[in-house]
Amino acid sequence: MSTRRSWWPPLIIVGAACAFCWPVFLGRLMLPADMCLLMLPWRALVDRFPWFHQPYNPMLDPIQQYLPWRIYAVESLRAGILPLWNPYAFCGTPFLANLQSTVLYPPNLLFLITGARYGFGVSAIVHLTLGGLFTYAFLTTLGLRRPAALLAALVVMFNGYTVAWLEYPTLSLWVFMWLPAILLSYERSLRAPRSWWPLLTALAVGMQFLGGHFQVSAYVMIAFALYAGVRLIGAQGAPRGHTLTWFLVPVALGLALAAAQMLPTLELAGHTGRASQGPRGALSTAFPITHFILYLVPNFFGNPVDYNYWGHYRDPAAFNFFETACYVGLLPLLLAVWSLRRWREPVFWFFAALTVFAVLAAVGSPVYLLLYWLAPGFRQLAGLGRALCLAAFGFAGLAALGLDSLLAASQPLRVRPMLIFGVLASAAVAISWFIFQPVIAALDGSWRFDEYLRRQIIAFAFLAAAACVLVAARARLRIGPGAFAALSIVLLLLDLFGLGLRFNPFTDPRMAYPETDSTRWLERNLGHARFTSLATGGLDWMPHNAPMIFGLRDIHGSDSLRVRSSFEIVSPPGRSQATYPDPDSPLLDLLGVRYLMTRRKLGGRWRLAHDSEAPIYENTRALPRAYLADASPDLRDESASPVSFVLDSPDALALAVRADHPGLLVLTDSYYPGWRARVDGRPSEIQRVRDAFRGVRVPAGEHLVELRYEPASFRVGLFLSLLAAALLAGSASAVFLASRASASFTAARS
Repeated sequence: MSTRRSWWPPLIIVGAACAFCWPVFLGRLMLPADMCLLMLPWRALVDRFPWFHQPYNPMLDPIQQYLPWRIYAVESLRAGILPLWNPYAFCGTPFLANLQSTVLYPPNLLFLITGARYGFGVSAIVHLTLGGLFTYAFLTTLGLRRPAALLAALVVMFNGYTVAWLEYPTLSLWVFMWLPAILLSYERSLRAPRSWWPLLTALAVGMQFLGGHFQVSAYVMIAFALYAGVRLIGAQGAPRGHTLTWFLVPVALGLALAAAQMLPTLELAGHTGRASQGPRGALSTAFPITHFILYLVPNFFGNPVDYNYWGHYRDPAAFNFFETACYVGLLPLLLAVWSLRRWREPVFWFFAALTVFAVLAAVGSPVYLLLYWLAPGFRQLAGLGRALCLAAFGFAGLAALGLDSLLAASQPLRVRPMLIFGVLASAAVAISWFIFQPVIAALDGSWRFDEYLRRQIIAFAFLAAAACVLVAARARLRIGPGAFAALSIVLLLLDLFGLGLRFNPFTDPRMAYPETDSTRWLERNLGHARFTSLATGGLDWMPHNAPMIFGLRDIHGSDSLRVRSSFEIVSPPGRSQATYPDPDSPLLDLLGVRYLMTRRKLGGRWRLAHDSEAPIYENTRALPRAYLADASPDLRDESASPVSFVLDSPDALALAVRADHPGLLVLTDSYYPGWRARVDGRPSEIQRVRDAFRGVRVPAGEHLVELRYEPASFRVGLFLSLLAAALLAGSASAVFLASRASASFTAARS
């Protein structure tokens, strides 16, 4: 085959990724930035966007978590600072140790070039392309034809799981897209052990650990172990040892490469107190059996873009549209059925076993309970439906096998599997429609959901019929392999783009946390004190983590890993950060909250200090963030001179103290291992104050108290990561020199 023809599948992969994210090239942000227009203080700017009446697709975490984290990381790195600590949320919290901050994930260096806001769209294009190319290369390495490998690559790139979580990149892109890279490198390693491939396997394993989501990483490693098991069972004689070695060594090296991230994360996990929900609590988030209809009609339960989703009708807190997004396309499902003809091949058993495992784990079967009881960390995880990312990969592989078989057909084949698929799929849709009729009838009449669902079923019927006709035509040899491959790719793209292209918001950059008169006023006046925002209802507050964009220290925050001792002060169990503490609570005084943004009408100790886009009140009784206490931290030494900040940077503080008698310097920043204190240059112990904050004993007189965040977990992890990197670099050099020597020897012999 000519070089030109061999390049067309990669070009389609790149082109499809760019086409899917086309608004990025027009300067749009791949973020739900329009959510800002619902919250303080930006809701006052809504008149600047006359076309806005509601968010395109209401997603909160991408704008509340991912964007502030990226902005903070980018600004810190540009300033030459490695952001180990975040002083702007939860009264201070580890930042790098928060796995989803992905500070050490190498591809996120792109954000330094593009800027934090624009980087998400560019990163999506890059990772979708990488995932597609890795899948394509893996399947062609296994001997599948190019069109079959291309079809699988497109399924991996644009399946329902990937598309639904696209703006939550740690779940969809930065971890999951490394699975085909791991399998590709591993397969190549078994074929050429003395090459670059074992090193690339370790690198890919390390990358996915740095990608920012433990749960998805665990699923990726399970898939890797399953593939290694299939290869081990199929190995004969001597290669069996290689099969196990080139699995264990890259895993160990990959973990070592990621140790600078993993050790601080494990340390933080030990201080979060994130309790297990128990088996019953975990199973409450399992993928409902009834929702498997989404493999056939992806919008059967509505869609958040259309503001008519009702799939969580039994328990809105258990799951949402994202947790049940599983669509892979109708043609891939039909081709997966056709792949049963290759049931004797080990690669079929890998993809089939991966799919079955994912489904059983997602529905909360005993397979998941084994993980719950035996696998570290699984007791703290929920969202069982996320295991279906592996099912998407499994269906993609099975579809590639089915397409490959049809492309190879030289004699007419029976079309019974296609007919059975069509009948069963149609019956499943009809039965689901009948079962849910009472629920549909009770939905909000303004949704006109009967009409909406009718359109979805018509789309299903068209796509299913097109897939069946196409496969039947090829099975009966009515069309050639080239035309069949081309039509299959076109039909797949129409199917997956038709669902996914409209799902993710691409928004005006001016919506993404612009500076306002209120934020500028706070930046000028807050100083070393704290700020927070409280809601009157709904989203009527400044989103948690948003203050960190403007360098404002907040008592609240948003993260899955947070220091329990300080978090439970500002958000006790059963209380929402959006409304707690009450403005009358003395807790706000203790925490040094000087300014409060809220639309509530306040009086008493609260004085209206600024009223522009949103009212900002000053707390006239707020304690300073650092003060001298007498014998008890609850008793502030009113006679002592004020403590002054000499340095107040994210991971280093210096305070000038003048004490008339020995006392306790209280700093209402979170107590956490890794902080070191010095008084006049001499090491001093940091005490726990109220079980959550820091205290340092100081003698009488004038003193300089310095605190630095120097976590041992990061230093040890960094040492292991550098050691692993050095080992990989040395091995790469050895492989390079060996290849040159071999080439020279071959040239000399010739």
